[in-house]
Amino acid sequence: MFSGFSGGFDFEGILKEIIIILIAITWHELAHALTANYLGDDTPKRMGHFSLNPFRHMDQTGVLLLFLSAISFNGAGAFAFGFTPVNERNMRPNPKTGGGIVAVAGPISNVILAALIAIPLDFLNLDPTSGVFDFLTRALYLNLFLAVFNIIPIPPLDGWRVLETFLSPRTLYDLRAVKQYGPLILLALFLFGSQLHFFDYIDATFVQPLAHLLAPNVFA
Repeated sequence: MFSGFSGGFDFEGILKEIIIILIAITWHELAHALTANYLGDDTPKRMGHFSLNPFRHMDQTGVLLLFLSAISFNGAGAFAFGFTPVNERNMRPNPKTGGGIVAVAGPISNVILAALIAIPLDFLNLDPTSGVFDFLTRALYLNLFLAVFNIIPIPPLDGWRVLETFLSPRTLYDLRAVKQYGPLILLALFLFGSQLHFFDYIDATFVQPLAHLLAPNVFA
């Protein structure tokens, strides 16, 4: 910990959070891109999103949000967002279903990444006080949180696009206001999360049980 700042500035924790989020977003968006390409839409490939460079999947706002949130939480968390351009009209078996499959691929990929991270935590005798152990536990937990959060059916999260797959055109029309104001709903959740206990609920109900399932010796 770098303690040259009042209150203790956890430079190491902030750096770990930034690196983990960059990896998680790259993995997540690459899953969208590869799935879209498999279903017949080469838009992500043509737009340069077949890339392991995280900054191909984020705009300036997303990058700024990542660094500001990591510093704001002082290494105890961070958040950002990425994007993958797609053209659902090119997708098999049809645009509606293809788009839903592409959407769900992102959260599923983060669960898979968390499961891979759990392997050394479960089978290697890592020192719980080591930096490697801390990095891996953070990475597992953040990937699970990203997966669960993204599957929430609030636009523009992936969960909303998955939900659209199962809704009729009439229902989608009736819910158009939700899609319009989805970003404001998300902003309100972030601003008033401590009062609403929304993220605490997600964490306790979904993320913690999944983490315990993947690495029971680490997440009791």
